[in-house]
Amino acid sequence: MKFWFDADNSPHVLVMEPLAAELKARGHTVVFTARRRAATCALMDLYGLDYSLVGEGQQSGFIHKAAGTLRRAAALARHMRRSGGADLSFGHGSRALPVASFLLGIPSVTMYDYEWVNPAIFNLFCKSILLPEAVGREACKSAGLKLSKVVPFPGFKEQLYLDSVDTSREIAEDLGLRESSVRILLRPPAVTAHYHNPEAEDIMETVLECISRADSVQLIMFPRGSERLPESFAQGPVEVIIPEKMYNGPSLVRACDMVIGGGGTITREAALLGVPSYSFFRGREGSVDAFLEKSGSLVILRNSEDVEEKLKTVKRKTVLPEPPCSRQLVRCIADCLETAAQP
Repeated sequence: MKFWFDADNSPHVLVMEPLAAELKARGHTVVFTARRRAATCALMDLYGLDYSLVGEGQQSGFIHKAAGTLRRAAALARHMRRSGGADLSFGHGSRALPVASFLLGIPSVTMYDYEWVNPAIFNLFCKSILLPEAVGREACKSAGLKLSKVVPFPGFKEQLYLDSVDTSREIAEDLGLRESSVRILLRPPAVTAHYHNPEAEDIMETVLECISRADSVQLIMFPRGSERLPESFAQGPVEVIIPEKMYNGPSLVRACDMVIGGGGTITREAALLGVPSYSFFRGREGSVDAFLEKSGSLVILRNSEDVEEKLKTVKRKTVLPEPPCSRQLVRCIADCLETAAQP
């Protein structure tokens, strides 16, 4: 069978790479399309994945996002019609993919782990919607998901790839990270996302002010746009490092003492790897983050007072536990895709 994977954003690449490898090992063909958004293409290149570039850019505002989705759906449909179609398409929350697949008569499966996205396109055009078991039936119902299409899977999407080759030592050397420093990885909030809450930007300012007062800190920052550091950083003791190239995400997390993010995959990767993880995501709280917070592996900073009280800029323990990756989960998702591809 022929599977069509669409990488619409950076985290999708890490999810799809082991699934594509598993399907190929079973004798199937996997083709990729990708959108030039954030670090998506850089990660596709880093992992050596062949892909066709279809669409680029990131729109803000509902009307512009909707128009962009329709334009990309039409472009995807044209591309795959020329490429001979597929037996099944698979995306991780890509909205253009199910629409394009519908136009071509190709069944489509989506997978995501934050239930409070608008599910209308997925309810209409997807054959199956894969969600972590942590997102229970009641949460799915409250989020407006069509329950007959929801297929729960055990664990978390990050467990598909957290056992990737550990290059943290090489990354530390490349970035000049010192064992004697507190190495903090910071990811700002996604201000153009539909779920963004401006409160996150205020909390990030407090986070940066708190870090600026600490000693022996190296701050590794991956800006999403034109974020600026406070003036206190100009004279302060913090060394700011902005990487000039793309790295394996889990290995970068392992190279750090703590991770602070405006939500998303990187804070969950850290939580599952045993690296102290702090999230100041202020959109509607998702079930996965709630589960990780309850387990004690993720600290959620809900306001500036939480930052002052909970954020600890200290060295983490040297030895991390084995990554909780499950080959069984890779096989489980691959089984779901094979089943959905059947006529």
